[in-house]
Amino acid sequence: MLVCFKSYIQIILVLAFTIKVYAQKDLYAFKSDVTPSKSKTEKPSLFGSEAVSSFKTNIENIDLYFNSEYIPYLNKSPLSSLEFFNINYEKVDLLPNDLTFLINNEDSTIVSELFLAPESIQNLYTLNEVAYIENFKGEDFLEAKKNAFQRQLYSLKSYKFSKDYYQFFDWKSLNHPPVKQLRESLKFYDKKRTLIDYDTISSEFFSQNFHQLVDQLSGTNLTFGNELELLENGYSFDKKLELVRNAKKSILIAVMSFYKDSSAMVMANELIKKSKEGVHIVLVVEKVWTKLMMKKGLKEFPKNNITVIYADDLLKYDNHKRALFHNKIWVFDEETAIVGGQNILNSDNISTGFNHQSRDSDLLVRGPAVTDISKSVIEILEKYNYQKKCTEDQIRYIKDFQKSLSSRLDAEVLDKKRGTAIYQEKLENPDSRMMGVCRYIIQGPQNDKNLIAKVYLQYLNQVKYKIDLNTGKVNFNLKDKNAYSFFEGWEQQLWNKLFELGENGKEINLISNGIDGGYGELSSHMKRQSFVKNDKWLFGKAYPVVAEKLDRKAAHRNYPFLRAAQQKKNIDVWFYFQYMHSKSFMLDRFVVSVGSFNLDKWSADKSHESVLICQDKELAKQYEYNYVLDLVNSTPVPVKYK
Repeated sequence: MLVCFKSYIQIILVLAFTIKVYAQKDLYAFKSDVTPSKSKTEKPSLFGSEAVSSFKTNIENIDLYFNSEYIPYLNKSPLSSLEFFNINYEKVDLLPNDLTFLINNEDSTIVSELFLAPESIQNLYTLNEVAYIENFKGEDFLEAKKNAFQRQLYSLKSYKFSKDYYQFFDWKSLNHPPVKQLRESLKFYDKKRTLIDYDTISSEFFSQNFHQLVDQLSGTNLTFGNELELLENGYSFDKKLELVRNAKKSILIAVMSFYKDSSAMVMANELIKKSKEGVHIVLVVEKVWTKLMMKKGLKEFPKNNITVIYADDLLKYDNHKRALFHNKIWVFDEETAIVGGQNILNSDNISTGFNHQSRDSDLLVRGPAVTDISKSVIEILEKYNYQKKCTEDQIRYIKDFQKSLSSRLDAEVLDKKRGTAIYQEKLENPDSRMMGVCRYIIQGPQNDKNLIAKVYLQYLNQVKYKIDLNTGKVNFNLKDKNAYSFFEGWEQQLWNKLFELGENGKEINLISNGIDGGYGELSSHMKRQSFVKNDKWLFGKAYPVVAEKLDRKAAHRNYPFLRAAQQKKNIDVWFYFQYMHSKSFMLDRFVVSVGSFNLDKWSADKSHESVLICQDKELAKQYEYNYVLDLVNSTPVPVKYK
């Protein structure tokens, strides 16, 4: 029976792989008023006939092809600068002439036959940004990017743009090599990002009255003098490993996903080592997904004095109590915390930002905000009855830690690190108002399931001119209905506010997911498995087919919302060229929020979520640099149709 089933699946796969697209232009749903400079059929004969679906070539022929096309913004990298790595980032002794490529006529891609780290192929060529702007006639890089993609057709079958020339698969939907670092000023890429003087900004975000209002609404307050570090992609995992290895007393973790893959098992082994050294370790994870898919990664923990607690709110019958445990919080030795969007699985842990894994962000904090974060983690432990699940030593430790937090809060007030009484003094002083000023917000059934949306609305009300935001998931009412109940509809209120701000002249950038991001962590996992596993049938053939279908499903789900937002006034919406899992924003170029909160129904109405909202010079500079780099490596969401 198994053999028959396997044969049946193989037949289906063969049929799927041999379906041929004979006329690419018939796939596309719209054509803009600007005619593309070249049609698909104008490709030179150097790469063979259109009747041939695919064939092999080498880097020399690819160089000849790019030269024949004359692409002025594409520069061949010097041989001396090139290094090659496999997908595990182990150096491979290769020369460019050793590479062979498959040319796919159906989607105009050039695919390496060797399974190399994507950067190995991306770095064969670099982008000349100045020539790109001149070629596509933009006042800045982003305008040139919009002009470039207005020339292309967009398929509602594949959710991909057409191409003017053959491009490397590892560029994804970009029409240029991914940009690894910005060589010019921010103004070069976005003409409105002139130099900013953080000391002279006039804003309600420095107003005592505004923050007192948020205090009353949220039951939180500002903390001052925090030390902050933005942790991007796999660097966050490296930092967590470092903090785990250096822990002396405790590691408290509240995270949705802890998967059993190569990097997660590295973390698991390090946690077990620390537990054996006497460090108290308690882990809270979401119950349903863990039991279905991730339990194997945690099976050694109970044997090694690590307590695993399962958050079961997703199973609650009462809709108002039902919630997804979506937090990502770490507290190390009572003094250092990390809050953000990253789970423990390869898609986040091994991400470079360019290797087709997740684009994600965390924020590390040391200072008085850690007191608030620690207090919230203990409240989570209490909600899930840690006294019945932890060891006696762990219970004793947690109770002592909880008692110490009360005295810490009092001491921080006396030291002028928190509290309403110092708002005016701190917020009016240029030396303190942008130095680690943070507010921590957590929501869930234990307090208020809509709290972050309520606080965000207050912040959005004070925006003067610009919003930059990332969200992995998008959801709002496409019919522009404003009705919502007392308990639900907070995501709609957020979107209504964003649309209102755009109508009133505020500039909004939104980066989310198209076909390149696809189904995210799941499809990324399946594609990686197809490279690293030896099973040629299941992992080599079935997994890529399933992953591709999942990606199209996700693109189909996201596109109507992103297109609708793109059509709103003063809102620019972008597809990132990897999976955008980061959930963050920047208001007026200096208020930064990093956390687990997506702009969708689950985050706004149903989930456990946590965020840090901070005003800090260095954080603002780092975040804006990274955000502009993400815009450069994105494609605009198309809206025009025939």
